Amino acid sequence: MQHLPKKFHTPSSLQTHTYSHTEEKPFKCPVEGCGRHFSVVSNLRCHQKFT
Repeated sequence: MQHLPKKFHTPSSLQTHTYSHTEEKPFKCPVEGCGRHFSVVSNLRCHQKFT
C-alpha cells in the first residue's frame, strides 16, 4: 500500500491523526465507573454532554 504525504496545520492535528494509526486513546472520561477512552478530545466532550 502506498502512503501519500499528508500535511497538518498544527502539531495537535498531526498527533490526533497519529492516534488513529496507533489506536491510542489518551482522553479518559472522568465520570466514575464509565471507563471510556477517546482518541479525539472533541469526542470526549460530546460524550460528556450525555453522561
